[in-house]
Amino acid sequence: MTDNRQPLAPYLMRPPRRWDATLPPESEGGFVQDVLGLLRRRWTVIAKTVGILFTLSVLYCVLATPAYLGSANVLIEGKGPEVLSGQDANAAQSPFNIPASLGSKYDYYLTQFTLLQSPSLVRRVIEEQGLAKNAARWQVSYLPSWVKVPSFLHVAPPPNPDNGTGVPAPVVSQYLKQLTILPVRGTRLVSVQFTTPDPKVAAAVANAHAQLFVKAGLERLYESMDQIRTFLQTKLAELQTRMQEAETKLMKFQAAHNLLPVVLQKDVASERLMDLSKRLTEAQGQLFALEAEYQIVERGNYDSLPAVLHSPLIQNLRENYDRLEVEHALLALKFRPTYPPLRQLSGQLDHAHKLLEQETAKVVKGVEAKYQASQATTNQLKNELEAQRKSLLARKDVEGEFLALTSEVETTRALHDNLLARIKDLNVAGQSSLSNITVAEPAVPPQWPSFPATKLFLILSVATGLLLGTGIAFLRESSDQTIRDARDIHRATGLGTLAVVPDFDGVLGDRNGRVRRALGAAAGLVRFGSRNGHANGNGHASANGHANGNGNGNGAKPAADPASPPLLLGNGSVPPPAEAYRTLRTALLLSRAISPRVILVSSATGAEGKTTTAVNMAAALATCGAKVLLVDADLRQPRCHTTLGLAPSPGLGDFLTGRVAAEPIQATHVENLSLLAAGHPAPNPTELLTSWLMCKLLQDARERFEFVVLDSPPVLAVSDGLLLANLADGVVFVAESGRSRQDDARLAIERVLQTGGVPVGAVLNRGRGEEGYYRYYQAPAARSADEILPPATPGQEKA
Repeated sequence: MTDNRQPLAPYLMRPPRRWDATLPPESEGGFVQDVLGLLRRRWTVIAKTVGILFTLSVLYCVLATPAYLGSANVLIEGKGPEVLSGQDANAAQSPFNIPASLGSKYDYYLTQFTLLQSPSLVRRVIEEQGLAKNAARWQVSYLPSWVKVPSFLHVAPPPNPDNGTGVPAPVVSQYLKQLTILPVRGTRLVSVQFTTPDPKVAAAVANAHAQLFVKAGLERLYESMDQIRTFLQTKLAELQTRMQEAETKLMKFQAAHNLLPVVLQKDVASERLMDLSKRLTEAQGQLFALEAEYQIVERGNYDSLPAVLHSPLIQNLRENYDRLEVEHALLALKFRPTYPPLRQLSGQLDHAHKLLEQETAKVVKGVEAKYQASQATTNQLKNELEAQRKSLLARKDVEGEFLALTSEVETTRALHDNLLARIKDLNVAGQSSLSNITVAEPAVPPQWPSFPATKLFLILSVATGLLLGTGIAFLRESSDQTIRDARDIHRATGLGTLAVVPDFDGVLGDRNGRVRRALGAAAGLVRFGSRNGHANGNGHASANGHANGNGNGNGAKPAADPASPPLLLGNGSVPPPAEAYRTLRTALLLSRAISPRVILVSSATGAEGKTTTAVNMAAALATCGAKVLLVDADLRQPRCHTTLGLAPSPGLGDFLTGRVAAEPIQATHVENLSLLAAGHPAPNPTELLTSWLMCKLLQDARERFEFVVLDSPPVLAVSDGLLLANLADGVVFVAESGRSRQDDARLAIERVLQTGGVPVGAVLNRGRGEEGYYRYYQAPAARSADEILPPATPGQEKA
C-alpha cells in the first residue's frame, strides 16, 4: 500500500543492509570514574553524615568539662654521682663498689619508668596532697556534667580497697588513669604529666609526684647505707677494745722480760708469720664486709642487699610484678573478682611473685655462700698463723710470744684503720644530697585546657564523617536497584536506549518559564484547531465516518485534562523536551533494516510514563507526514484520550465486544494522527485482546496506516502486554529514572522474549543527559514560543 511518494517511503521500503562495521565498545569509566559518579549521586548522604558528626563534636566540645595537663620533667642519669673516694667511674653508687654494668641501660630506664607508676609512690602523693579527701575536685570525667551513668554500670570495689595504707584502691586506679609517664625521645628526660579539671592542682600534683620519686630513690640508698654504717661502727668498737688489750699485753710482756724490738723481716719464719698476718687481716676485712650483708639476710631485709639492688634479672622481675599489680588494680576497679581475665591476671601476679622470691633466694644463698667461704678462709689463716706461732715459740718461747703479741697488735690496728676509713666514706656519702635523678623542670599551671582538643576533634569528626558517609553511600549504592541512567538499563536488560526524556516538572519550573509558555501556546492551538476543523490530506472524511485531520466537523473536542500526560508534538510548536521524542522517532526509523510498523509501548510496572511515550512517539511519527494510528490497548486504565482531549468511548473495547460494528477511530488535532480509544470498561480484557477481531483489526490497520502504536498495560502487572507483544513488530520498553527497578526491568524483558516479542530498545523518562537541548534553545539566536506562534486574532477568539 506504500509507494515512493509517501513521506517515509525511503525508511519503510529500503532494502536490507549489511553492517560490516561495528561501533567501538563503550569506553568503561573505570573504578575512579565509578567512584566519582557514586559520590556525585550520594553527596547528600555524605554531607549529612559529616554535618551530624561535626555538630555532635561541637556540642561535645562545648558541654564537656575542660581538663588541664600539668607536666614536670625529670632527668634520669644512667649512673649515680661519684661521692666515694677511689670509686671507679663506671661503678654505680654502692658502698661495695658493685658494677652497674651488670644490667643493661635499657632495662634500667624501664625499671625507673615502672617505679614512676608504682602504687606505693602514688599512695604517697595522694596522702601528701590530700587527694583522697576531695576526689571530685581532681578526677576527670569525659562525659558532660549533666550525663548520669546508670548505677548498674558501676563496678563494686574489691575487698580490702585501701590495701592497708588508708588510700582506697579506686582512688589509686583513677590517679593512674590520669597519670602519664612520657619519655622524651633522644634525651634522658621523662615527662610526668597529670590531668585534672583545675590547672593549679594539675601542676601541684605533677611536681609532687616528681619530687617524691626523687626522694624515694634517695631514701632507698640512705636506708641501705645506714644499715651498713651501723654494723661497721659496732665492729670498729670491738676492734678498738681488742687493740687496746693487745697493746697492753705487749707492753707488760716487754717490761717483764726486758725485751727490745726485733727486726722480724730478717728471719724467714718471721716473714712467713708477717705474711700470714697480712693475709688474715685482709680476709677478716672482707669477712666483716660480707658479715654486714649476712646480717641483712638474717633480718630478712632482702631488698636492701646490694646484690639484689644491682641484679638485672631481679629488677626486671620486679618491674613485671609492679606492672601486673597495676593492671590487676585497674581490672579490680572495673570487674568482679570472678571475672576470668581478672582471675588469670591474679595467677600471673602470683607466678611473678614466686619467680621474684626464687631469684631473690638465689642471691641470698650466694651471699651466704660467700660469707661461709670467707669465714672458712679466715679460720684457715688463723690456724696457719697459730701453727706458725707455735713453731716460733717452740724455738724461741720468749721471742715467739713477743712476736705473737706484736703481730696481734699490728693486725688489730690495720683492721681498725680499714674499718675507720670505710665509715668515713659512708659518712661523706650519707651527708651528700646528690642523686642521679633530679627534677629538671617543675610544672607550672597551664593556661589552656588539654581536653577537649577542639581542633583535633573537629578534624577527626570531618574525616570520620567522610569515611562513614562514603561507606554508607557505597552500602546504599550496592543495595539500590533503581534505574538511574542508560547504563543501568543496558546492564539490566541488554537493550540500547533509544531516547532519554528529561523531567517535565524540572523543565517547566526552570529556564525562565519558556517551555511553559510554549506549552500554553500549544494548548491554544488545540482549541483553535478544534473549533475551525481541519480535513485530512484529501479534504474529506474517512470511510468509517470519522475525520482523519484535525477535526470531524462536529465542533470542539473535550478540553485536555491538565493532569494528563503532556503532548509536546503536533501543536504547532516545538518545546525543548519534544526533541527527545524526535530522537526516539529517528531511532525507530533507523533501528533495523526495515523499520517496525506495529510498535508496542509498555513498561515493567505502572506510572513509568509509557502512555506519555506512546502519545508523543505517535505524534512525532505523524509530524513527518506518515499516517499513524494510536491504539489505547490499556483497557483497564486508559489515558490516551485525556491527553488528546477526545471522548473515551466508543473505542477498542466496544469494537471487540460487538457494541459497534466499525472501528471507532477518532481524528485528533495532530495532523495524520488518529486515535482508537479504549472504550467502555470490559470484564475480560485479556480474552478480548487475544480474540480474532483484535488480530484482524491490527491487520487492517497495517493496510490503512504506515505506523500503529499500541499503548499496553505494564508487563508485570497483567498479561495483556505480553499477548500484544506477540502481535507487534517491536516493543519499546519504558523505564523511569529513580523509580524503575533493574530486577523488574530484567524480568519484564525476559517475559517479553519468552512470549516471542521483539524488544527494539528502551526509553528512559525523567533522565539526565539531554541538557544540550536546553542550552541550544536558550542561545541568544533562539526564538521563544511567543515569537514563533502568531498571535490569535479577535475573530479567532470569538469563534
